[in-house]
Amino acid sequence: MSSFKINLANHFAKRSVSKWQPRRALRKVNRKTYRFIMEFGAKDYPYGDPRFAPWPESDAIDDYTLITDSANFVIRRSTSFIAWMMKRYCGSWPKLPVPGERKPGEHKFDAKHWDEVLEFNKWERVPDEPYPTKLDAESSYFIGIIPNEGEFGQLVWLVDVRMKFQNGTTFSWYVRTYKDFKEQEYYIPAEKESGVIWYRGPKKK
Repeated sequence: MSSFKINLANHFAKRSVSKWQPRRALRKVNRKTYRFIMEFGAKDYPYGDPRFAPWPESDAIDDYTLITDSANFVIRRSTSFIAWMMKRYCGSWPKLPVPGERKPGEHKFDAKHWDEVLEFNKWERVPDEPYPTKLDAESSYFIGIIPNEGEFGQLVWLVDVRMKFQNGTTFSWYVRTYKDFKEQEYYIPAEKESGVIWYRGPKKK
């Protein structure tokens, strides 16, 4: 992405948050504008460029600087990345349901609560073992929820199921996600103890 486009998007992104723009109506306009600039025509995750929104993050009411995507997820998190993958491969951003009961400090749709999001969007939970298999991965899209990873959980996008001996398993799930503020690809041993809850989405065309 060109420096001009990034600088233009940053101009509107800064003015989309309360730290730099106190007027709510103007924040909304600026938010729509930077999202259009970043997302229009993008084939890969558009918010991965570290030049975009490089300022320190804060969710304090009087110092709010977090930037979100068109699904309202904070960028460079697994929730935003997976929401983008749903848009790219399944045709639209995920629709968000009325959130269930949350504990103090939890957000509406942390990764560990994405069972609500996926079921609301008609994704189907699959058995713990031995699915998804390689044949499944070749025919349908899968999203995995790892609810016990970190404070907020983690989401992963299934790329493939590969024969790879690892920790005593005969095959592994090869996944993509956003973690530690960067896109990552890695293997997860295909076993129940991995803690992944899989959901099956639309069939691949």
